[in-house]
Amino acid sequence: MYSRKRRGNMLIEAQMKGIKGENKILTIYRLFAIVLMLLILTGNIFAGEDDQLKKTSDYQTLLKRVMSFDRTVDFKALRLSYAETQDYNPYGDDKAKKAEMFEALRNKQYEKAVSSAQAILEKKFVDIEAHFVSSIAFREMKNAGRYNFHHFVTGGLIDSILDSGDGKTPETAFVIIETGEEYALLGIIGFEVVRQSLIKSNGHSYDKMETKHRKTGETAIFFFNVDIPFNWLNKQFKK
Repeated sequence: MYSRKRRGNMLIEAQMKGIKGENKILTIYRLFAIVLMLLILTGNIFAGEDDQLKKTSDYQTLLKRVMSFDRTVDFKALRLSYAETQDYNPYGDDKAKKAEMFEALRNKQYEKAVSSAQAILEKKFVDIEAHFVSSIAFREMKNAGRYNFHHFVTGGLIDSILDSGDGKTPETAFVIIETGEEYALLGIIGFEVVRQSLIKSNGHSYDKMETKHRKTGETAIFFFNVDIPFNWLNKQFKK
Protein backbone atom coordinates (compact mmCIF):
# COMPACT_ATOMS: atom_id res chain seq x y z
CA MET A 1 0.00 0.00 0.00
CA TYR A 2 1.22 3.43 -0.87
CA SER A 3 1.38 6.01 1.86
CA ARG A 4 -1.02 8.93 1.67
CA LYS A 5 1.89 11.22 0.79
CA ARG A 6 3.06 8.84 -1.96
CA ARG A 7 -0.45 8.56 -3.37
CA GLY A 8 -0.69 12.33 -3.31
CA ASN A 9 2.59 12.65 -5.20
CA MET A 10 1.41 10.08 -7.74
CA LEU A 11 -1.82 11.99 -8.27
CA ILE A 12 0.10 15.24 -8.69
CA GLU A 13 2.47 13.58 -11.20
CA ALA A 14 -0.51 12.16 -13.10
CA GLN A 15 -2.16 15.54 -13.18
CA MET A 16 1.09 17.16 -14.32
CA LYS A 17 1.42 14.61 -17.11
CA GLY A 18 -2.18 15.31 -18.10
CA ILE A 19 -1.50 19.02 -18.06
CA LYS A 20 1.64 18.53 -20.12
CA GLY A 21 -0.38 16.44 -22.56
CA GLU A 22 -3.04 19.10 -22.76
CA ASN A 23 -0.35 21.74 -23.21
CA LYS A 24 1.12 19.76 -26.10
CA ILE A 25 -2.30 19.55 -27.73
CA LEU A 26 -2.89 23.27 -27.19
CA THR A 27 0.54 24.03 -28.63
CA ILE A 28 -0.21 21.91 -31.68
CA TYR A 29 -3.56 23.68 -32.16
CA ARG A 30 -1.89 27.06 -31.79
CA LEU A 31 0.79 26.17 -34.31
CA PHE A 32 -1.86 24.88 -36.67
CA ALA A 33 -3.83 28.10 -36.27
CA ILE A 34 -0.72 30.20 -36.95
CA VAL A 35 0.15 28.18 -40.04
CA LEU A 36 -3.44 28.42 -41.27
CA MET A 37 -3.45 32.18 -40.73
CA LEU A 38 -0.17 32.56 -42.61
CA LEU A 39 -1.54 30.51 -45.49
CA ILE A 40 -4.67 32.69 -45.63
CA LEU A 41 -2.63 35.91 -45.53
CA THR A 42 -0.24 34.62 -48.18
CA GLY A 43 -3.18 33.58 -50.33
CA ASN A 44 -4.70 37.05 -49.96
CA ILE A 45 -1.42 38.67 -50.94
CA PHE A 46 -1.09 36.50 -54.03
CA ALA A 47 -4.74 37.05 -54.86
CA GLY A 48 -4.20 40.80 -54.57
CA GLU A 49 -1.14 40.58 -56.82
CA ASP A 50 -3.05 38.51 -59.37
CA ASP A 51 -5.92 41.00 -59.30
CA GLN A 52 -3.51 43.92 -59.82
CA LEU A 53 -1.82 42.10 -62.71
CA LYS A 54 -5.20 41.51 -64.34
CA LYS A 55 -6.15 45.18 -64.02
CA THR A 56 -2.84 46.24 -65.54
CA SER A 57 -3.31 43.67 -68.31
CA ASP A 58 -6.81 45.02 -69.06
CA TYR A 59 -5.41 48.54 -69.41
CA GLN A 60 -2.53 47.39 -71.60
CA THR A 61 -4.91 45.50 -73.88
CA LEU A 62 -7.07 48.58 -74.37
CA LEU A 63 -4.00 50.77 -74.84
CA LYS A 64 -2.71 48.52 -77.64
CA ARG A 65 -6.05 48.85 -79.40
CA VAL A 66 -5.88 52.65 -79.17
CA MET A 67 -2.31 52.66 -80.47
CA SER A 68 -3.46 50.61 -83.48
CA PHE A 69 -6.11 53.28 -84.19
CA ASP A 70 -8.99 50.95 -83.26
CA ARG A 71 -12.02 53.25 -83.50
CA THR A 72 -14.21 50.74 -81.65
CA VAL A 73 -12.23 50.99 -78.42
CA ASP A 74 -14.10 52.02 -75.26
CA PHE A 75 -12.28 55.11 -73.98
CA LYS A 76 -14.26 55.11 -70.76
CA ALA A 77 -12.99 51.60 -70.04
CA LEU A 78 -9.48 52.77 -70.93
CA ARG A 79 -9.63 55.62 -68.41
CA LEU A 80 -11.22 53.57 -65.66
CA SER A 81 -8.81 50.67 -66.13
CA TYR A 82 -5.87 53.08 -65.96
CA ALA A 83 -7.25 54.33 -62.63
CA GLU A 84 -6.92 50.74 -61.33
CA THR A 85 -3.23 50.43 -62.18
CA GLN A 86 -0.31 51.09 -59.84
CA ASP A 87 0.77 54.01 -62.04
CA TYR A 88 -2.42 55.92 -61.29
CA ASN A 89 -1.91 59.07 -59.26
CA PRO A 90 -4.61 61.73 -59.78
CA TYR A 91 -2.50 64.33 -57.99
CA GLY A 92 0.85 63.54 -59.58
CA ASP A 93 0.83 65.78 -62.66
CA ASP A 94 4.18 67.22 -63.77
CA LYS A 95 3.08 70.86 -63.56
CA ALA A 96 6.42 72.18 -64.77
CA LYS A 97 6.34 69.98 -67.87
CA LYS A 98 2.76 71.02 -68.63
CA ALA A 99 3.63 74.69 -68.27
CA GLU A 100 6.56 74.15 -70.61
CA MET A 101 4.27 72.40 -73.10
CA PHE A 102 1.68 75.18 -73.18
CA GLU A 103 4.30 77.91 -73.35
CA ALA A 104 5.95 76.22 -76.33
CA LEU A 105 2.58 75.96 -78.06
CA ARG A 106 1.82 79.66 -77.45
CA ASN A 107 5.22 80.56 -78.87
CA LYS A 108 4.60 78.31 -81.89
CA GLN A 109 7.54 76.13 -80.94
CA TYR A 110 5.69 73.06 -82.11
CA GLU A 111 8.51 70.53 -81.93
CA LYS A 112 9.22 71.56 -78.34
CA ALA A 113 5.51 71.40 -77.52
CA VAL A 114 5.33 67.87 -78.93
CA SER A 115 8.45 66.83 -77.01
CA SER A 116 6.95 68.03 -73.72
CA ALA A 117 3.61 66.41 -74.51
CA GLN A 118 5.23 63.07 -75.32
CA ALA A 119 7.14 63.14 -72.01
CA ILE A 120 3.79 63.51 -70.25
CA LEU A 121 2.09 60.79 -72.31
CA GLU A 122 4.87 58.29 -71.63
CA LYS A 123 3.90 58.42 -67.97
CA LYS A 124 0.15 58.93 -68.40
CA PHE A 125 -1.30 58.12 -71.81
CA VAL A 126 -4.81 59.25 -70.86
CA ASP A 127 -3.74 62.89 -70.34
CA ILE A 128 -6.23 64.86 -72.44
CA GLU A 129 -4.29 68.12 -72.53
CA ALA A 130 -1.12 66.45 -73.80
CA HIS A 131 -3.03 64.79 -76.65
CA PHE A 132 -4.83 68.04 -77.44
CA VAL A 133 -1.58 70.02 -77.65
CA SER A 134 -0.01 67.24 -79.74
CA SER A 135 -2.89 67.38 -82.20
CA ILE A 136 -2.53 71.14 -82.64
CA ALA A 137 1.25 70.98 -82.96
CA PHE A 138 1.21 68.16 -85.50
CA ARG A 139 -1.50 69.94 -87.49
CA GLU A 140 0.67 73.05 -87.70
CA MET A 141 3.67 70.89 -88.62
CA LYS A 142 1.61 69.39 -91.49
CA ASN A 143 1.97 65.87 -90.06
CA ALA A 144 -1.45 64.50 -90.93
CA GLY A 145 -0.84 61.00 -89.57
CA ARG A 146 0.18 62.10 -86.09
CA TYR A 147 -2.46 64.83 -86.05
CA ASN A 148 -5.20 62.31 -86.89
CA PHE A 149 -4.05 59.96 -84.13
CA HIS A 150 -3.95 62.55 -81.35
CA HIS A 151 -7.18 64.15 -82.58
CA PHE A 152 -8.78 60.68 -82.43
CA VAL A 153 -7.55 60.07 -78.86
CA THR A 154 -8.48 63.56 -77.64
CA GLY A 155 -12.01 63.15 -79.00
CA GLY A 156 -12.36 59.66 -77.53
CA LEU A 157 -11.28 60.76 -74.07
CA ILE A 158 -13.50 63.86 -74.09
CA ASP A 159 -16.54 61.97 -75.39
CA SER A 160 -16.11 59.30 -72.71
CA ILE A 161 -16.54 62.02 -70.06
CA LEU A 162 -19.42 63.75 -71.84
CA ASP A 163 -21.19 60.40 -72.15
CA SER A 164 -21.02 59.84 -68.38
CA GLY A 165 -23.63 62.53 -67.64
CA ASP A 166 -24.70 66.03 -68.57
CA GLY A 167 -22.96 67.83 -65.71
CA LYS A 168 -26.05 69.87 -64.82
CA THR A 169 -26.69 68.36 -61.39
CA PRO A 170 -24.75 66.29 -58.85
CA GLU A 171 -26.87 63.27 -59.79
CA THR A 172 -25.95 63.65 -63.47
CA ALA A 173 -22.38 64.84 -62.93
CA PHE A 174 -19.57 64.09 -65.32
CA VAL A 175 -17.44 61.23 -63.94
CA ILE A 176 -13.71 61.97 -63.94
CA ILE A 177 -10.62 60.07 -62.80
CA GLU A 178 -8.64 63.22 -61.94
CA THR A 179 -9.37 66.92 -61.53
CA GLY A 180 -7.19 67.73 -64.56
CA GLU A 181 -9.93 66.23 -66.72
CA GLU A 182 -12.34 68.88 -65.45
CA TYR A 183 -10.18 71.75 -66.70
CA ALA A 184 -9.31 69.95 -69.94
CA LEU A 185 -12.98 69.34 -70.76
CA LEU A 186 -14.10 72.86 -69.86
CA GLY A 187 -11.21 74.41 -71.76
CA ILE A 188 -11.89 72.44 -74.92
CA ILE A 189 -15.60 73.36 -74.95
CA GLY A 190 -14.69 77.01 -74.40
CA PHE A 191 -15.34 77.66 -70.71
CA GLU A 192 -13.02 79.06 -68.05
CA VAL A 193 -13.46 78.46 -64.33
CA VAL A 194 -14.63 81.42 -62.25
CA ARG A 195 -15.15 79.58 -58.96
CA GLN A 196 -14.72 76.00 -57.76
CA SER A 197 -16.23 74.41 -54.65
CA LEU A 198 -16.46 70.91 -53.21
CA ILE A 199 -19.86 69.57 -52.21
CA LYS A 200 -21.04 66.31 -50.63
CA SER A 201 -24.32 64.66 -51.54
CA ASN A 202 -25.70 61.17 -50.85
CA GLY A 203 -22.30 59.80 -49.91
CA HIS A 204 -20.55 61.15 -53.01
CA SER A 205 -18.13 64.02 -53.62
CA TYR A 206 -18.54 66.59 -56.38
CA ASP A 207 -16.69 69.59 -57.73
CA LYS A 208 -19.06 72.43 -58.51
CA MET A 209 -17.53 74.55 -61.26
CA GLU A 210 -18.94 78.00 -61.91
CA THR A 211 -17.74 79.00 -65.38
CA LYS A 212 -17.91 81.62 -68.10
CA HIS A 213 -17.61 81.09 -71.84
CA ARG A 214 -14.48 82.78 -73.18
CA LYS A 215 -16.15 84.15 -76.33
CA THR A 216 -19.80 84.72 -75.50
CA GLY A 217 -19.54 85.47 -71.78
CA GLU A 218 -22.28 82.90 -71.11
CA THR A 219 -22.20 81.59 -67.55
CA ALA A 220 -22.80 77.97 -66.65
CA ILE A 221 -22.43 75.61 -63.70
CA PHE A 222 -20.99 72.12 -64.18
CA PHE A 223 -20.77 69.26 -61.67
CA PHE A 224 -18.05 66.62 -61.69
CA ASN A 225 -18.10 63.40 -59.67
CA VAL A 226 -14.68 63.15 -57.98
CA ASP A 227 -15.21 59.88 -56.09
CA ILE A 228 -12.44 58.04 -57.96
CA PRO A 229 -9.56 60.43 -57.13
CA PHE A 230 -10.91 60.97 -53.59
CA ASN A 231 -11.10 57.24 -52.94
CA TRP A 232 -7.52 56.85 -54.16
CA LEU A 233 -6.41 59.63 -51.81
CA ASN A 234 -8.19 58.04 -48.83
CA LYS A 235 -6.39 54.75 -49.52
CA GLN A 236 -3.04 56.55 -49.44
CA PHE A 237 -3.83 57.95 -45.98
CA LYS A 238 -4.63 54.45 -44.71
CA LYS A 239 -1.35 52.94 -45.83
